[in-house]
Amino acid sequence: MKRLVVVLVLLAPFTLSCSYFFKETLNVKEVVAKKEEMDRFDNPAYRFLATKDLAEKRVQVKNVTIKDVIVSGNIDYEFCVLVSVSYEKGTIDCYIYSRELKTVSRLVKGKTKIDVIGDFGRFFTLLDDAYTKIEIINADITILKEK
Repeated sequence: MKRLVVVLVLLAPFTLSCSYFFKETLNVKEVVAKKEEMDRFDNPAYRFLATKDLAEKRVQVKNVTIKDVIVSGNIDYEFCVLVSVSYEKGTIDCYIYSRELKTVSRLVKGKTKIDVIGDFGRFFTLLDDAYTKIEIINADITILKEK
C-alpha cells in the first residue's frame, strides 16, 4: 500500500506538468476571431466562458519586430515586451510577459525579430488607434534576428 502511495505521489506532478504540453495553440488571428465572436453576444456569461476557454490555450506570435520593452504593469513580471501584429481591421498590440530576463535584456526596440508562444491572459483596450490588445503571459521568447 505504501508503495502505491509513493508511486502515485511521484506520478501526480508529472501528469500535471505534461498537460502544459498538450494545450491547444492558436495564432493571433484565431484569437481575434474568437474576440469578434464574443463581441457579437451581449450575454456576459458567454463572454466569461469564452475568455475562460481561451485562458486554457497558448497563443503563438511569429516573426514580429519589437515595438518596445517597458516596465511591467503586471505584478508577477518585471518587464513587458510590446509587439504589433497587422490585422485587416487594424493593429493588434500584444503585451508579452516573460520571466526570461536574459532574453528580454537582449531585445532592441525596432530591430529585434522574435517568435513568442505563451498563455492567453486577457483582451483589453485603451484609448489609442490599436484595434485590440492581447496579454500573453508565461511566454517563451525566441530571438530570430538581432541587428
